[in-house]
Amino acid sequence: MKSRIMYILLVFLLSTSITACSSSKINHSSSASNSKITDTSLSSDSKSDNIKTAMPSNNNTVLEAYKAVLLNNAEFFSIDNKKKLSLDDFLTNKEIYGADFKVTHFTVLDMDGDEVPEVVLELAVDDNPAFYEVLHYMDDTVYGYNIVYRGLEDLKTDGTFQYSNGAADNGYGKLKFQLNAYETDILGYMKSSQNNDNITISYFVNNKSVTEESYNYFIKEQDQKKDVVWYEFSQKNVETELAVK
Repeated sequence: MKSRIMYILLVFLLSTSITACSSSKINHSSSASNSKITDTSLSSDSKSDNIKTAMPSNNNTVLEAYKAVLLNNAEFFSIDNKKKLSLDDFLTNKEIYGADFKVTHFTVLDMDGDEVPEVVLELAVDDNPAFYEVLHYMDDTVYGYNIVYRGLEDLKTDGTFQYSNGAADNGYGKLKFQLNAYETDILGYMKSSQNNDNITISYFVNNKSVTEESYNYFIKEQDQKKDVVWYEFSQKNVETELAVK
């Protein structure tokens, strides 16, 4: 019972944090030329842009690195914990999240369009899906970025996904990675505003105000994209899906 109460409190607090951060950035982005959400909760150094990193010569190196991490034969750098951990140590580390994680499923895809794959782990608390851990290979190191469950929903094979801050405050985006943080490039979103008893909903696509009809067409196109395949987390599936080609 105590574990379940801690889980509910944990999800509520992180969801509130994501909502506040995302809403602030969306409001700012409506007047900017390029719409982005930056997760500033990860590090005070996350504002550094245009970080140039060495790309691996081939993806076999990347797949081997991911496989070593997932099989607990190597450590990865957890952005949230700010240190290197084995996967087992990360899953049982309560310093930040206050709960044990269990990896239930995983998928492999190129999330940011750089032709280098990422691995996304679905994490459960008390058998309830609660977070995702996104593993990204950069400069000969595997980095891990933690995202609350509703911040990375309906993931597609092109790396786009839906995030939600509420029934009338949600959108679609694509992740971009930095050394100390990640950003969400917003493709389209809707947001609500209240004036006295009146609630107004505004719609945006590619950082431009659009009609509800146009936004619904944008959603229809997004829904028609191919979903990623989620695999049950097991040694056999890890070795199969991360096999060197």
